[in-house]
Amino acid sequence: MPPAVVPVEDGAGAGDEATYYSCHVAWLAWWNNVRCVLASTFLPCHPAPAPSAAKPAVVRGTLFLPSTGDRRVRLFLQDHGGAADPQPADDVHFLVLDLPSGLGGADIAAAGRIVLEYQRQWAPAAAPGALLASSKWLVYCNGRRVGYAARREAPSDAEGWVLEKLRAVTAGAGRLPGGGVEYLRGRFERIGGSPDAESFHLLEPIGWPEVNGGGNGGLSIFFHRI
Repeated sequence: MPPAVVPVEDGAGAGDEATYYSCHVAWLAWWNNVRCVLASTFLPCHPAPAPSAAKPAVVRGTLFLPSTGDRRVRLFLQDHGGAADPQPADDVHFLVLDLPSGLGGADIAAAGRIVLEYQRQWAPAAAPGALLASSKWLVYCNGRRVGYAARREAPSDAEGWVLEKLRAVTAGAGRLPGGGVEYLRGRFERIGGSPDAESFHLLEPIGWPEVNGGGNGGLSIFFHRI
């Protein structure tokens, strides 16, 4: 209900003028409340804008497992083209890692998981940036510390050539020409737990080495900052 209005006669004094002013203010306040109720009830609600930089739920991952020479395992992650597109979105890899030489393909297959840890004390004065932009990681496999991983900006020319040849491979495993390097390739589900934790889980462990007759156990890769 609107507030009661006290009529004011012409020629009223200062007290009557103040009364008129207070009634006018009360009417304005009541009308503003009515407008807010009507607007919230009858006007359409506009949907919240979608995040502009949402991380893709699925990415493409490739591991190179050298058996001779430099035996560091290489990990390459790139955006996937989408559920209906079996090909990667482009040739740009958002993460290229050289894992420690003490970590072999058999170790990875047996453990089924790799944990990479970045310690803030390595750069105490720097503000924390994107988690996967960290240049150095401690690597744990099967609960055992196996060394450090180093991040690179992009694959080498030779690696890029091989990755391009594997572009049509959706998931699987095999040996690269020359016989010195095995590869594992598949789609990984990307899960961001927080700005300081992210993980990737292999969705289709086709061709993944069998361990003790247990079948294809897959692979999970965890990144966290402490």
